[in-house]
Amino acid sequence: MTGTGDLAGLIRAGLSEPGGRDLLLGEAAPIAAVQAHALGVTPAALWFLAEVVRRGGIAYAAELPEPLPGGPGTELARSWLAAAESVGDSLDRAELCARWLDAVALLVSVTGG
Repeated sequence: MTGTGDLAGLIRAGLSEPGGRDLLLGEAAPIAAVQAHALGVTPAALWFLAEVVRRGGIAYAAELPEPLPGGPGTELARSWLAAAESVGDSLDRAELCARWLDAVALLVSVTGG
């Protein structure tokens, strides 16, 4: 496993290791929510991105011109999606990634995002 300071590493491990769902939801989601909230990313934008990942896959979402609104949001989403895409883009991984994005959105929403 990887340290909590390396979100990309947490995403990769969470999508590729046994028990990864717990790692994604327990460690990676709160870190990502803090990052998203700090940039003013709304829960709706995260839920939309989750649905794009769910329906089109991680690689498709990574190719969007603006996966999250604004330059900083786009850069943030690209870093997350690049980490996720680096371990493969199966239907199961896309669904797990989408669920992780849903969790990030939920956490942002409870912080007043």
